[in-house]
This record gives sequence, structure tokens and C-alpha cells, in this order.
Amino acid sequence: MKRASAGTRRHRRARRLRRQATFSLPQVTPYGIPRLHAKAAYVVDATSNTVLFQKNPGNLYPIASLTKLMTALVFFETHPQFDQVVEIAPEDVFHSSRSHIRPREEITVRDLLHASLMASDNVATKALVRTCGVPRDEFVRRMNALADSMNLAGTRFVEPTGLDQQNVATAQAIALLLRTAASNPIVSSIMQKQTYTFASNRKLHRLVNTNRLLKSKWRITGGKTGFITEAGYCFATMVETPSGTEVTAVLLGAPSNRLRFAEARRLLDWTFRFGLPRAAAAVGNE
Repeated sequence: MKRASAGTRRHRRARRLRRQATFSLPQVTPYGIPRLHAKAAYVVDATSNTVLFQKNPGNLYPIASLTKLMTALVFFETHPQFDQVVEIAPEDVFHSSRSHIRPREEITVRDLLHASLMASDNVATKALVRTCGVPRDEFVRRMNALADSMNLAGTRFVEPTGLDQQNVATAQAIALLLRTAASNPIVSSIMQKQTYTFASNRKLHRLVNTNRLLKSKWRITGGKTGFITEAGYCFATMVETPSGTEVTAVLLGAPSNRLRFAEARRLLDWTFRFGLPRAAAAVGNE
């Protein structure tokens, strides 16, 4: 029988390896999953408190608007009246980055809270803090005191919006902070909304949640984004499986908005395929 040429044998071997590769695990790093561009990442099974993945989980980084999770917790300690109407002041708008909210608009506390958590609006956040009955310096002190009481090692805040790079935390601390914030049913409900519309005394506002994973195949039960130049693109989210397992994933310092969500999907896909027990990971495919 005529033997196949060396070239034919190499071609057959390459085809065989390609078929095998279809069923093999993805190329991995020392951390056990594909490489990430984000500076830090942390994934935990919050139901059992089992760490599923970590990259630089204990390193401190600027956290940008993830700060607003702690701001919301302290704000609720002031027993807010959600129907209270707040007039936006010029100092709320000054150095507040992009916002559609303008001075002299009259907006309820409920609507400002939605703008702060869904659209990461700094004007709304400043207005909430300014009118909550607690002086700003005392409000920030309470943020740090709460971080200490939660054992969020290294976490520090100097202001309530996240615009200052001196607001720092670890990926591991942010996972706990998000879970704690989401334990408040009002905060949890707001974070799960894709859109929200409200009217001030001057115009109609339509908010779109900055958490793009709300449109994914997963059941998202909480999440927050953050960005300033010094922090890069940050993201924390919670996912609940049909079996009731809850997974919290955090990314800090991604180099772009696109990569922030691409790498979050990559982490969660890997988690549900390989990180969780099969029964706990059961979830529909897109």
C-alpha cells in the first residue's frame, strides 16, 4: 500500500489537533483563565464565599464611580425622604464631568438616586450629599468609618463621587461593597433597571444604565461602572444562576470601555463553564 507523503501526514496531524483543540480548555495563564488586560479582577461565589478567580485582588487602585456604592450606603443611613424635591445648585454642577442635569432644576431624591446609581451622574450625587442633612466632611468620614467596620482593608475615600483618584480600594473589597449595597432592596432594584425616565421642573430626563450586561444572557442582580483617567475603566456586577448561586465579579483598571465589558463576559463565561459545579452553573446560552 502506498504510504502518504510527509506533507500529507503533517496536514492530517494538523487537522486532528484542530479537532482536539475544539474540546480542550482555553489557553490559560498562571491564574487559570485567559489573560486579562484589566489591572485587577476578582470573582467569588457569594453563596459559598468561594473564590473562583483572582488577579491582584489585594492591590489598591483608584475606583472612580464605584465609590457611589458606599455613598448610597451612607446616604440611606440619613433616612432620606424620597419624595423630597431638591433644587440643583451651581456647586453641584461645578467640576462634575458630563451630566444632563442643570442648575435650578428641581428633582426628587428618588430620581437623583436613580441618576447617581444608573447613569453614574456626579451632579445628582453631589446634590444628594449636599441636602441629606450631614455636612460633606462628616459624610466622607462616615464613608470611611463604614469601610473600616466592613473590614474593607485599605479602602479610603476623600469625596463621595469618585472623581478623585485618592478614592481607592481593592477588587476584593469592591466585591463585598457591591454585595452589601445590593442587600438594600431599593438600591438593588435601581441597579437592575435598564432605563428610567423622570421629569424635573424644566425638562424630561431619560437614563440608560451604564451596565451593559443587563442586556446579556445572565440574570444581573446588581452592578456599577466607574471611570476616570487615573482609574481606567472599572466594573462590578452580580449574577444569579437559575439554581440560586450568586456570583460577584469585579474588574479594575481595564484600558477601554469595550474591554471592560468584553473581559467581564470572558470572566463570567469561564466561571460558568469551568469555575462552578455543573449544577450551580446551569444557565441558558445566547
